Amino acid sequence: MKNILLLTLIGFLLNCDNKKIGVPQLPNCGNFMALKNKQEWSASPSATFFNRDSINLMVEECGSFRTHGEVQWLSINQLPIRTGRYPLQATRWDALNGTPLSVWLYTRIGENTTGIRYNLYHAAPEANEITIDKYNPKTRQLDGHLNATFVIDPESAAPGQSQTDTIRIQDAIFSVVVNGAI
Repeated sequence: MKNILLLTLIGFLLNCDNKKIGVPQLPNCGNFMALKNKQEWSASPSATFFNRDSINLMVEECGSFRTHGEVQWLSINQLPIRTGRYPLQATRWDALNGTPLSVWLYTRIGENTTGIRYNLYHAAPEANEITIDKYNPKTRQLDGHLNATFVIDPESAAPGQSQTDTIRIQDAIFSVVVNGAI
């Protein structure tokens, strides 16, 4: 059985464009796939309404906490639920409601550590944007794309840490059903 899965995965990878990832369909994970620092990254998105016209989207890395002792979260605040392409804004990780269309990333290592915060990096030629491809108000399903670059927050860096100082999330595609009341 493992050999069949391995051959299927190899076949899939050989048929993929190295710069793009196909429609996410990971079992028991979620529907968010991207290239994170040029490596495939899968995560589980969840979304709740911020108000009638926007949502807060949280993306949690799949399964890595159990295997590597760390997990990453990506948070996008006040994302419009209308189709279109939107530039992302930087925000402080502890802002109560966040800045509209703001984003930050957090890495926790081990169960008892605080973790490392990453802030959106705004400099050319980085493309920090999210695209909403479609939203179905009846099913509350939202589909989109994301590209964003993050740098480590100097306030969260500890001496002697060996974490990556820059994280690029490229060619992300996601599909999520928005939960909660409007």
